[in-house]
Amino acid sequence: MATKNTFTATIVLLLLLASSASVALAQSDRGKAMSEQHRSKVAETVKALTDLAGKDQNIGEDIRVVAQEQESSNERATKAMEAVEARGGFKTFLIGTDYKNIGALRSEVVTTQNSINRLTKAKERATDDSVKADLDTQIKALEETNTSALNFIKTNESKFSLFGWLVRLFR
Repeated sequence: MATKNTFTATIVLLLLLASSASVALAQSDRGKAMSEQHRSKVAETVKALTDLAGKDQNIGEDIRVVAQEQESSNERATKAMEAVEARGGFKTFLIGTDYKNIGALRSEVVTTQNSINRLTKAKERATDDSVKADLDTQIKALEETNTSALNFIKTNESKFSLFGWLVRLFR
């Protein structure tokens, strides 16, 4: 009788593990396009900022610097997202998400937030109302990409893993 209950419990546990693995594999397929979306959205914003830099001599250099920073930050963030997305679902299920690249992505989110702050200060110094409106649009676009990057981080950090707690213990 005890052997039968143990056998049944083992079967149930194996079924739960198998279903968890399939959920982890399905979650990894959903985020594949996230890095490409991030790349294209920030690239559009950088182009718009570069075009905007020539319109107001008072803040043009600040906008150019922010656009260059965002261009390089975008490449690093996209590479980190691609690395997290490329991690196999089974590996993620066993040992957890790619915390190294999640940390790199967090760093790029902070860089983008600093750029948003610089653009906000530049907007206050702008003399032309159309430039202010354009800057407002680009600031909102950067805030949206930051929000989506933070959601990407949150989603990937919260993925279930069997031994993730052990991996985090040694980091």
